[in-house]
Amino acid sequence: MRKTIIITAALVLTACCGQTGQSSPANDSIQTVMDSVTTSAPTPITSLDSLAPAGFIKTMGKVVTARFADLSFETALPIERVLVRNGQRVRRGQVLAQLDLFKLRNAIEKQQRAVEQAQLQIEQAYLQMQDVIISQGYDPDKASAIPADVKHNADVKSGYALSKSQLATARTALAVAQHELRSGVLTAPFDGVAANLKIQAHQLAQPGQTVCRVIATGDMEVEFRVMEADLCRYKIGMGVNVIPVADKGKQYTAVVNVINPVVDEQGAVTLRARLSDAQGLFDGMNVEVILK
Repeated sequence: MRKTIIITAALVLTACCGQTGQSSPANDSIQTVMDSVTTSAPTPITSLDSLAPAGFIKTMGKVVTARFADLSFETALPIERVLVRNGQRVRRGQVLAQLDLFKLRNAIEKQQRAVEQAQLQIEQAYLQMQDVIISQGYDPDKASAIPADVKHNADVKSGYALSKSQLATARTALAVAQHELRSGVLTAPFDGVAANLKIQAHQLAQPGQTVCRVIATGDMEVEFRVMEADLCRYKIGMGVNVIPVADKGKQYTAVVNVINPVVDEQGAVTLRARLSDAQGLFDGMNVEVILK
């Protein structure tokens, strides 16, 4: 009896399908579910440590500073004080280090006296020049009427020409002394971070030797290389994701702003991308650059 019922049901179902020439809605639903189970396999999660997401391009790069300043002293004098340390944030105009300024201040006072003396000498020579012109039969107040050779001889005989030269020399020496005094105090040229500090108080400064670098952290970029075949996928203004090798949990955004129009021997092109926020990144850091 049970066999008969099963066979009858099968025949009825076959007949219905044969009459309509298409499956019923119930069968369609069942088939859809079965197809979904058959074709939808779990998508494996790929770590960025090995591969970029499908369809993305990943390459390695370095964080570089777009703007920095290497500071140095110009005079060999003892360093009086150092007011900054590596990694410290500094503001434009902030004093970073200072020489012993005693000798530099004395040099300025000496040159100021030399300028004053030269001014007195030039005033005296001017009066003598007028006397020479008068002795030649000319009015010193009517300069246009005095022949050039007469005026030149009066300048030389009175010492007026020499006094003018001495005054100019004294003023130049004073300007140099003032510049040396200013250069004896290192200040930050812009807002940033102090790095590569190589001095300490009471050392003798070496003229021209870099003692500190100030890095403008607001102008950080990522430099990376891409193969020539992938270059067409990069355009100026295109965004990229930046992930520090030291901290894979952080992600930064950058915009491509430089494409160096040279293909190197390895068939690669160098690009730069400006970071919108470089908080926590250091100059020279290794990063992964992923094309969005």
